[in-house]
Amino acid sequence: MSDFQGRVAIVSGASSGIGEATAMRLGRDAADLVLLASPNDREDLSRVENQLHAMGARVVTLAADLSEPTTARQAVQTAMTEFGRLDYLVNNAGIIGHHGFFEETIEDFDRMMAVNARGAYLLAIEAAKAMADGGAIVCTASVSSWLGEELQVAYNTSKGAVLMIVRTLGLELAPYGIRVNGVAPGYIRTRMSQARLNGGGYWDKARSRIPLDRPGEPEEVANVITFLLSSEASFMYGSVIVVDGGQSAGMRSTDWAAAGQDSAPRPPRRLIS
Repeated sequence: MSDFQGRVAIVSGASSGIGEATAMRLGRDAADLVLLASPNDREDLSRVENQLHAMGARVVTLAADLSEPTTARQAVQTAMTEFGRLDYLVNNAGIIGHHGFFEETIEDFDRMMAVNARGAYLLAIEAAKAMADGGAIVCTASVSSWLGEELQVAYNTSKGAVLMIVRTLGLELAPYGIRVNGVAPGYIRTRMSQARLNGGGYWDKARSRIPLDRPGEPEEVANVITFLLSSEASFMYGSVIVVDGGQSAGMRSTDWAAAGQDSAPRPPRRLIS
């Protein structure tokens, strides 16, 4: 029997990337799902819903602005009305922007914080109120939660806030039997990262910092998220698991010059016996 059979999960940012991969994984494992995405992503959200229905999963969707308090309340109410319970929240929705510090506007900053931090905060509050003992919340942070990167002050700040939501709620909700943990992806092949991964010079520099020499796939992050939701992570509270191909482990001193190389990852080295 699946750990998720008969359980109900809300997944935000479910129209593509990590959110879509997580929804697919939970659907295959027989969870009932409430999927959230921006109104701009309504078409992709419908595509994901149809794929899950074809697998036999029970799914409802909501396309709404996650920075608004009414969206979080509506999502939780939908779970309770449609399925009668709420066990899990995957707090995954997010946006990104790349602006120089002097070009970024206060509107850019406020929107980033509203979706990435405020949206996660609001969903966590409403979901926790509805969860029974044994519930779990997983938030998608980022290696940018603690590693600075040029041209994304607002994004890095918002993801630092998500990290502290995980740490603090891990403490606050433990007495209620609700586990709160997070994942911190590095470069993952998603719609949000596509322009940079296909951008030649930028990716040449970025891949030189990744020992695995490739971006991750959304399913590789989804596997970690579903582990954190499951009973196998029963002693984990306030933890953040890094999923970045080794990017944040430290500085590399060999095989670093990626510029001009073919896009294929280097083959693994072989030890000489």
